[in-house]
Parts: sequence; structure tokens; C-alpha cells
Amino acid sequence: MKLQWIVVLVAMLSLQSCGGKRSDRTLTVSIEPQRYLLERIAGDGWKVNTMLANGADPENFDPPMSAMKAAMGSAAYFRIGYMPFENALIDRMAEGGGSNLRIVDSSEGIELLHGTHECDSHDGHDGDLDPHVWSSVKNAGVIAANMCRALVELDPDNAGLYEENYRHLQAELDSLDSEITRKLAPKTGATFVTWHPSLSYFARDYSLRQLSLGSEGKEMSAEAFRDKIDEARNAGAEVMIVQPEVDLTRSLEVARQAGVRAVEVNLLGYDWPEQMRRVAEAID
Repeated sequence: MKLQWIVVLVAMLSLQSCGGKRSDRTLTVSIEPQRYLLERIAGDGWKVNTMLANGADPENFDPPMSAMKAAMGSAAYFRIGYMPFENALIDRMAEGGGSNLRIVDSSEGIELLHGTHECDSHDGHDGDLDPHVWSSVKNAGVIAANMCRALVELDPDNAGLYEENYRHLQAELDSLDSEITRKLAPKTGATFVTWHPSLSYFARDYSLRQLSLGSEGKEMSAEAFRDKIDEARNAGAEVMIVQPEVDLTRSLEVARQAGVRAVEVNLLGYDWPEQMRRVAEAID
């Protein structure tokens, strides 16, 4: 493992010293929903790379060298803020000569939830903090505003374009939030099931109850799991939100035991607005 990172660092240093100057028109984000938001604001003048590979589990993600080199060659890295791999990644990039890389915290100013997500703390992260901040349309507005400010600072000559694009995006986010609010108003207080507590912010926004059957990175005893299944039945839950990174066969069996419908939603997908609608439609 040590040898692997020596190879990575040498490659990074080569990027910096052998004609590998940072691109003034390339940006890197951690996850695909960020790319959707950033591309809407940045327009066609920027290329946006995503760190997290398709289908990868963000809780256990180890960025490949190609992704790290792409980030090192960017004008800025937009972290989502609280994913376990981000701090370690930034430290490794700094060791590789990327200490001057601009780091933007996309989630700055978001009201964070605690106690909904229990896992081992990673690289200084609070294990009690719920990291899935993008599962909220309201939070997406905060993320978009942070991105717009960063773009204006990076490229003040095009500030007017970024601010106009941001206003259009914020109007669409407000419309999406209103749409979901209307759809779920009759469901106030309703319980839905997830495998991991990935929709806590969504549940908060629309006065719903998320019942997660497990905690990130922890195995549940058979007795505790049966208690959760009984709790879902007693709460009148009707749907289980299933994500691609969780074993589908296992999730379908859990849904069958709980007596709920299983609906697959990709919360890490690029078509983020449609995934938010899909969650709302599943609960409705």
C-alpha cells in the first residue's frame, strides 16, 4: 500500500512539473449531483470532472490515481463537505504538490443533522453527522449559491453569466421544492423505509419519518433487525427506497419481509432532480 502511494505521489508531482499545469477551464466535484448543479451554473465554458466513480460506495471509496490527477489539474475542487474520502483525498493531493489547489466547500452554511447517521468517524469527521446533504432540494440551493460565488471569484470576467445561470437554477429548485411539497403534504408524518439513513434531509424538509434498517458500516443483530421490520409494519410504512450500491436481491427480500414496495432510486445520479421526484412519487 505504501509503495502504491509513492507511485501516486510521483505521478502527481510529474503532473505539476512536466507541462502538467492546471487547466483554467476544468473543475472537479465529489459526486454527480454536484456536477449537475455546477454545470448548470458554469455553462459550456468549463469541463467538470466527478471524483466518485459510477456505482461506487461513497462510504468505502478509495479514489484511483486517474481521478486524483484530474483533480490536481483542475482550477478548483468542489467537495460536498462530509464524505469520508474527501479529507484523506485532500491530504494526499497536498502531499503530491497540490497544496495550492483551491478547495470549495459546497455545503458551507447548510443546517446539518446529527443523530440520524451512525458510523465510525473518518479523518476527523463526526461519525454522528449525516453526510447526505444533497438529498434535500433546499440544501441544493445552498450548494448552488456556494458554487456561484466560487465561480465568480475564479472568473470575475464572466460573473454576470454565472449569476444569471444561478438565478435560473434557483428558480427551478424553488419550483421543484414546491412541487414535492404539494405532492407530499397529505403524507405528513408518514414513514418510509431505507436500508441506510440516506434521506434524512429529505424527510426533514417534508415532515416525513425515515426508518433505516441499518447503520453505515455496522452489522445489525438478527434480533435488532427483526425489531426494525416489526417497527416498519407497525408504523404503516408502504415503501422502501432502494439504492443501486446496496445489494438489490437482499433489499427486495427485506422489503418483502416488511410488507412494503421496493422502489430503486439513485441518489448519486446525475439526473438529480428526477431522482428527487422519484423519491416523492414513491412515498406519495
